[in-house]
Amino acid sequence: MTSVSVYVDPSCPWAWITSRWVKEVAPHRDLTMTWRSYCLEIRDDYGVAPTMPEEHRERAIAAHAVAHRMLRIFEAARTRAGDIAVDALYTEWGRRFFVRERPTDDQLLADCLAASGLPADLFDAADDDKWDEPIIESMQVAYAFGGPKTQTPTIVIESDPPSGFKGPVMAPAPTGAAALRMWDALRALSEEPGFFEFSRQRVNPPRPPVLP
Repeated sequence: MTSVSVYVDPSCPWAWITSRWVKEVAPHRDLTMTWRSYCLEIRDDYGVAPTMPEEHRERAIAAHAVAHRMLRIFEAARTRAGDIAVDALYTEWGRRFFVRERPTDDQLLADCLAASGLPADLFDAADDDKWDEPIIESMQVAYAFGGPKTQTPTIVIESDPPSGFKGPVMAPAPTGAAALRMWDALRALSEEPGFFEFSRQRVNPPRPPVLP
């Protein structure tokens, strides 16, 4: 088995798309997945990136704020119940966040906890800044592999030696055999020490897959 860490901000639709792709690939490539915290609100000093269009800034700031609260719950749940709890929370978050109509922030967080079968008192972690310490530690690892203030998602493959990359960013993600081919190609590129970047123009908006 190969351990793979994916650094995600829960509000990022690109990260959600990538996360479902990696989940599909994992059983076919003997991967064990861990979702690690990456906070866009912290990265952008409680604002948004300068490239964010003005008409989207207010909405993005609000999304980053509730995602930050969820990341604190992630870390509290990880401490109490392990990585499996974070996997459940992230899945339930995706079911509820990436839809046209979603509940209030507090209800969203409470619903994710209830659907994950986790204690309701973990909600208190959402507003406890002591959980920012493990979030920031996680982000430092992402920076080491994706570059300073890297994007979400960033993926780290715990091979010998470990390798990693920011992205991939895709819409839609490939499925089936194409999903496996992409994973194999990206892993091969990530293991080349002289390889730095591969990109092309974005032509599709993110359309996160909605889970039943």
